[in-house]
Amino acid sequence: MKGKKMLIVALILLVFVTFGATAQNYSDALSKAVMFYDANKCGPNVANNNVFSWRGACHTQDGSDVGVNLNGGLHDAGDHVKFGLPQGYTFSVLNWALYEFRSALDQAGTTNKLIAMIKWMGDYILRSKSGSRFYYQVGEGEADHTYWGPPEEQTNNRPTYAYADSSHPASCVLGNTAGGLALAYLNFQGSDSTFANQCLTLARDLYNMGISNVGASNGQSFYQSSSQYDDLSWAATWLYVIDGNQSYLDDIYEYLQKPTRNGDIPLNQNHWTMCWDDMGLAVCTKLAMLTGRQEYINVVEENLRYWMNDITTTPGGMKFLDSWGVLRYAAAESMIALLYYGHTGNQAYYNLAKSQIDYILMGNPANKSYEIGYGSNWALHPHHRAANGYTYANGDNQKPAKHELTGALVGGPNQSDQFTDDVNQYQYTEVAIDYNAGFVGALAGLIKYSGGIVSTPAPTTTVTNAPTASPVQTAVPGNLGDVNGSGTVDIVDALLIAQYYVDLNPANFNPAVADTNCNGSIDIIDALLIAQYYVNLISGFCL
Repeated sequence: MKGKKMLIVALILLVFVTFGATAQNYSDALSKAVMFYDANKCGPNVANNNVFSWRGACHTQDGSDVGVNLNGGLHDAGDHVKFGLPQGYTFSVLNWALYEFRSALDQAGTTNKLIAMIKWMGDYILRSKSGSRFYYQVGEGEADHTYWGPPEEQTNNRPTYAYADSSHPASCVLGNTAGGLALAYLNFQGSDSTFANQCLTLARDLYNMGISNVGASNGQSFYQSSSQYDDLSWAATWLYVIDGNQSYLDDIYEYLQKPTRNGDIPLNQNHWTMCWDDMGLAVCTKLAMLTGRQEYINVVEENLRYWMNDITTTPGGMKFLDSWGVLRYAAAESMIALLYYGHTGNQAYYNLAKSQIDYILMGNPANKSYEIGYGSNWALHPHHRAANGYTYANGDNQKPAKHELTGALVGGPNQSDQFTDDVNQYQYTEVAIDYNAGFVGALAGLIKYSGGIVSTPAPTTTVTNAPTASPVQTAVPGNLGDVNGSGTVDIVDALLIAQYYVDLNPANFNPAVADTNCNGSIDIIDALLIAQYYVNLISGFCL
């Protein structure tokens, strides 16, 4: 029995070290992640500058029912609706990635591709304002979801479903989109002043619409916003960057103290992350960097502390926020962590981001890439009608996709690191424009701080304590991980912890220094962390 336990321990550690030590090519992953957006283009000119030969013109009459040209933009996910909230969010986050990490995009050789996509989306958004109305949804979600097939063959008329004006509030969509437009102004003012100035004019217009008629948008049952004030704050943040008007900061401080429909107050605490429904953390991150105000610093550092220490974590190391599209949240949090790492230099934030992106890129127990087309083992059944290429007839839609959806981030596995590659299990296999947005930003951030192709974490190899906001760290012994007292932390220490975990009672074992993630228990994750430390994937413990 003891021999079997030892064999299990050795195999576990071998698997952990093997998948943990895989070198990742972040530049390749980033280039592919940007390519993905070509698959979700909509309109008559889809084939232009498109990496996917299987995509072509579709939905060429969008907006004709209201007399407005609403061609362009992006399908939301595996469906073909153009929803306002995720479209505005994606436009914002891609622009933010370009604004903060342009040198990394240059290094990956994908700047021009991202610029082209941002302008594709921007042109659609600019056309969406007609007179006193801003149109933000084309297609009716329930009807659209009854169709399975390529968008090029979807011939039914699509209604212009939702718009904002003085009688129809949509502050969430307006604020989120306005923030992206303001960022587009900052990104393009030196290279395309006409486009940049159009974006800035509309950004101010949409922000004023949003604050003059405050209320939630109509996203049907698919995108119901829990608050509009985080989105208005997002717009005000970037208008402040442009104008330097103190009134924007005053507005933000007021907005972030308003409770959401869930009863949360963003300026008190935020354990969620940046997403289409919550820009509060993104706002606080940028304002902490811009203003140095302690209120914003506290929000960001408490959020990062929670993600490092308290959030549910799978055995393989994935941070598990929500079961539907879990990796979009891990990716978005990674972008936030890297932005704040660049501001503070705290290695723990870099390590958090790297661990999550590496998990996505085959650094997981299944040795699977959750980015399609990266590595050698990825999802074959993404929930994406254009890539799937089949219809419901004879259950053909359940076959492996006809076309490779290169660069798409799929939803990801469950809390046990198990992934179900089934087109109908969309919590695992769905892809969406908002999923990839934070992923693009995180990859660009990792390239900026690691050099693009890495097998060891940059920039230091010294043991670093977690932020001072975490009370757990103050009692960490200086020889944490050195359970046999040899003076070094190596694979032998990992093996001893694994033995201890399966009740083999190893000799020369000091449990006081074995809890390497400081969660109050000694388990196989502590052995994994030592194995990762041994192969230079992390630079310290309790991070």
